[in-house]
Amino acid sequence: MNISEFKNIIWDYTRKINENTNKIFSPLCEQYGLTMLQVRILMELYKYESHSIGSLAEGIYVAGANISSMCKKLEHMDLLKRVRNQQDERVVTVALTQKGNEIVSRMDKFLNEKILQNIDEKAEETFDDIISGIKKLNDLMQNIVSAGKN
Repeated sequence: MNISEFKNIIWDYTRKINENTNKIFSPLCEQYGLTMLQVRILMELYKYESHSIGSLAEGIYVAGANISSMCKKLEHMDLLKRVRNQQDERVVTVALTQKGNEIVSRMDKFLNEKILQNIDEKAEETFDDIISGIKKLNDLMQNIVSAGKN
């Protein structure tokens, strides 16, 4: 396989993975009246419990100003709470509310069930293969980014 074919395959599969991820999440987003970005924020908070606005932005690779306004909307929906740091009021910490936690927990359970329904009896081996391939692709991409900085 030449470089051009490899590059095109990576491009095609990246697009396909993105499209399929959107197809999987779209019904969940619609069910709860959320956007994909809002779900990403909630999932990140579910995984790590709380974040500053800055660390949340870094965690999902979105500009801090955009995250701040998204968090305000999610706060109005009673899905997360924002708390100002008493020592430094510029720092805002966000965490899921009980309602937010319940919704994300339901989403997580739904996704786990979908994955289990569509994986064969060699699940552990399959997961390891997928993760290994994704890591190798990410390492290649990081090397390309690093080489471009020099």
